[in-house]
Formats: sequence, C-alpha cells, structure tokens
Amino acid sequence: MENNIRVAEQWTTGVNERDIKGVLKVSDPHIELIGPRGIAEGHDILQQWIKESGIKMETQDYYAKGNEVVCVQKATWENQNGHVTIYTFMDIRNGKVHRLGRYDTLDDAFGQCQLSEEDKVE
Repeated sequence: MENNIRVAEQWTTGVNERDIKGVLKVSDPHIELIGPRGIAEGHDILQQWIKESGIKMETQDYYAKGNEVVCVQKATWENQNGHVTIYTFMDIRNGKVHRLGRYDTLDDAFGQCQLSEEDKVE
C-alpha cells in the first residue's frame, strides 16, 4: 500500500510540474483515463492532457488498499480563480498506474473500486 501511495504522489507531482517523462515512467503504456469527457487510453492522450489541462492538484487525504488508491485533492486550473475538490482513483500495479479516474464525489470514486471510508490512510 505504501508503495502505491508513493506512485500516486509521483504521478500527481509529475502532472503538477508538467513533467511528462516522469508521469509516463509511472504510467502503464495502455493507461485507461476516465474523466468528465469520457474514457481514453494510452500515453499519447495522457501527454496531450498534461500539456493542455493546466491542472494543479494538492492531495488532502488518501484511501488505499491492495492495488487501489483514491486521492482527495484540491484542484486548481490555470487562469481560473478558486478551487474544487476532486477524487482521483488510481489502479496501480507493479509500480505503474494502469487505470485512473477523476470524480466529483467520493461516492462516485468508491463506486469504481473496492475502497470505502474504512480504508482512509491515517
């Protein structure tokens, strides 16, 4: 579990710093990306998203068990005031993010995995 949280931290830091090489290093080549605009797959789409999203995420809490991690994050976007709370689900295997989803509620994130309130990392 601790290794998976470390991978989640590396992934988030890489996105925040626009470190495409660093994010790809901890992302499966066929990473599945689930977001408000639908589902996409692969490094090419991930690279494009990192370049264009302008997102910065600050992780507030983690829920983790097995291969799954949900990050509770304060998100801001370039050229926008304020922030929103997002819930980022990651399925991490062998040190790489295989599946990632961004959700507007914790319940929606939990609906994509086996995690629950009991899995909050203290």
